[in-house]
Amino acid sequence: MPDVSVRLTGPGDRPLVERLWLMFRHDLSEFDSLLPHADGTFLSDRLDMAGRWGSCGCPSGC
Repeated sequence: MPDVSVRLTGPGDRPLVERLWLMFRHDLSEFDSLLPHADGTFLSDRLDMAGRWGSCGCPSGC
């Protein structure tokens, strides 16, 4: 089994985090009945709030 590492995300990770968010919201839509917009995206306000990237590159905005 390959080694696994965990790190904080940075501003360059935003596209990846957005894609993961879409998959997460898609999976949850079965239970909360929230359908995607016409372009296939879901509401991303929680993602936007969590992703306020600080000058240090971390999402906490330090």
